[in-house]
Amino acid sequence: MREDFERYASEVRSGLEADKRKEQAVQRIKPATAFGEDNTAFLWLPYLPIGDYTVLMADGGTGKTILCCGIAAAVSSGKALPGEGFDGEGENVLFISAEDSGEQLKRRLALSGADLNRCYIIDRTDSLGLNFSDNYEEFFSLVKAAEPKLCVIDPWHAFLGESVNINRVNAVRPVFQKLAGMAKQLDCALILVSHVNKRAQGENANNAATGSTDFINAARSALRVVFDDIDEDSRIVVHTKANYSAYGRSVRYHVCGGGLEWDGFSDITRSTLEAAARSRRTPGEVIQAEQNRQDTNATLMSALKSVAGEKPLKFTYDQFQKKFGDLVFGGGQPKRALEGIKAAMLEEGYFVNPCRVRKGKDVGNGFSIQRLPNGEPETECDAYDQLPL
Repeated sequence: MREDFERYASEVRSGLEADKRKEQAVQRIKPATAFGEDNTAFLWLPYLPIGDYTVLMADGGTGKTILCCGIAAAVSSGKALPGEGFDGEGENVLFISAEDSGEQLKRRLALSGADLNRCYIIDRTDSLGLNFSDNYEEFFSLVKAAEPKLCVIDPWHAFLGESVNINRVNAVRPVFQKLAGMAKQLDCALILVSHVNKRAQGENANNAATGSTDFINAARSALRVVFDDIDEDSRIVVHTKANYSAYGRSVRYHVCGGGLEWDGFSDITRSTLEAAARSRRTPGEVIQAEQNRQDTNATLMSALKSVAGEKPLKFTYDQFQKKFGDLVFGGGQPKRALEGIKAAMLEEGYFVNPCRVRKGKDVGNGFSIQRLPNGEPETECDAYDQLPL
């Protein structure tokens, strides 16, 4: 009898546990129709989505905290941010800092034009012991109490907690999910400030973020702050990740007396940063090199168009340089220069074809150029004699 009872009790418990698991599964698994529309809003379009977190990466001394103060100043006072930015009623802002005192943050906020009555601070003294992994509920309650439209955590890894390995994907991902959930539940934008690490960043500008790559992978938006090559008091914030929108233009700002002043836009992009890292140049040098390349291409294309006819006309590289100057190919390899503009020329109705060119009994490297009013280009380069220059 006792064995029968224990077997029956075990079956009941198993059934109850199965029912519980089924109930939990039903709660987790939902049909697509159970979800609403994706109406992602932005505190600063397209840089700061509401209901998620944005990563802000910068080297020490770059001015990332001042940037946050400048953004906070606009949000708290209702002033517009550059571009399609926030412009309306002032909203609450919360700073949670492990590095700055309340007095320092207050000064920077004031110099940036913030409404101090709408700015709340948990400074490096009061933030001791806070973390959003082991003590998430306490952390959530503190943020909720400020009713912020923007919350800045500076730096984020100072509040990760000792039990979480910052470099392990399976350890940090649940933490980021909690933070994103907090931002969504509180209907606010969240900036996680990150120091820059020393890893190679040539292939991906977002590799600059401290910790596991999953930190940046889980983020829906990311910003990188760099120095302006031209003005040592200016910085440029580059939009390096954008999952909810197209990339925003890079924004220039000026550090003035401890505060921030917006200073228009910059042509530097994520691609610029990655090219600079690969070539060990500054972003400004990369921009200048690209401008020089475009100028060279424009000069070369103009020269080619000026001699093109409806029949292929052949030149050796030396002949073409003699006619238009030694730098007509930009000082580099002529064939590479022609390959660089070949597609653009074809779009405008000109066919450029690098080939061997016969000059008397001699044969040299060169090309043919042909204007295409109709039809396909003639690709047999040797079909026509070299016309005199």
